[in-house]
Amino acid sequence: RHTRYWRDWSSDVCSSDLESFAAIEYLGQKKVPFIRFWASYFDNWKPYRQDPQQYWRNMDLLVAACEKAHVGIVPTLFWTVWNVPYQFGEFRSAWLDPESETRKFMQQYVGEFVSRYAKRDIVWFWEFSNENNLSWDLPNSITLLPDGRKDNRNIVRSYTGMLAERAFAQEVRKWDPVRPISPGTSEPRSSQFHIAAIPLKPGEKWGSDTPEQTLEAVRWTAPAPMDLLSVHHYVSPSEYDPGAVRAAIKERLDWAAQLHKPLFLGEFGIADRWVAPAEGFDDEAYQRNLRDYFQAIYEAGVPIAAYWALTPTVQPTIGAVSPGYTRFQYVMDLIAEYNRKVVRSGR
Repeated sequence: RHTRYWRDWSSDVCSSDLESFAAIEYLGQKKVPFIRFWASYFDNWKPYRQDPQQYWRNMDLLVAACEKAHVGIVPTLFWTVWNVPYQFGEFRSAWLDPESETRKFMQQYVGEFVSRYAKRDIVWFWEFSNENNLSWDLPNSITLLPDGRKDNRNIVRSYTGMLAERAFAQEVRKWDPVRPISPGTSEPRSSQFHIAAIPLKPGEKWGSDTPEQTLEAVRWTAPAPMDLLSVHHYVSPSEYDPGAVRAAIKERLDWAAQLHKPLFLGEFGIADRWVAPAEGFDDEAYQRNLRDYFQAIYEAGVPIAAYWALTPTVQPTIGAVSPGYTRFQYVMDLIAEYNRKVVRSGR
């Protein structure tokens, strides 16, 4: 099993970036095979657009550091994908228009990034975004938009997401015909099919999908030529149930089998909020349950999984790992242990 690396890559190499290099070196020492990271700005593309040469110099440093540490990379090219149109004064619906500045920018950045690193062995596969499907078809979408953005053209529909994912994958294929492509999606909401297909009145309950409807909603998240089915799965520390965890993993593997795509468990962990452990937090129970979660993933034969999350700076939150935060450092030993098991099993 592997780890997810959380770091915004700034426009200048500064003290925080030196912490990033130290974190990558730490991952190499711990024999972590790869990291999944946002390979762009989190929510601000101006520095890239204003000084692309500086941007690519810094990205080259990041890739070189991973190569030196023997840590593979899964770059997520558009982490906050639905905010990209705002950079060009467009609406989110611009993802539907091949002639929009948003789509032209996507093509430009994909071409530059993938062509630059496609021949580097360090790249495991390419990824579109992070959990873009959790914004699809929300009945309360308009209320969630900030002032100045409350426009129906900024409401994201499932077909918008599917077409954006497909356009990205098609663009990647122009530059790399071999490596897998992941949409970076989370598992769909339990009501995804309902809220996409059935007009709801304000305040009306969203309902729950049947297994057949859920599978259809899952299918939407990985349109061809996407190669992988990406899901993210978390369990609340207070509700960990070994049987329920194994049933959930089996269900997601069944989805992947029916879609004929390998499963990428792109994020997993025991956490329901990105918060610090409360007073009285049971570390022994947490460690025991986390080991069981790793064991369940291993037993089920999940092809590839990434633990959330490694941070280069100290962030004392539940399950977080960093070189300077020791409370959950045993996670790194679990990752190493289960990677050895995978190697010995010949999977």
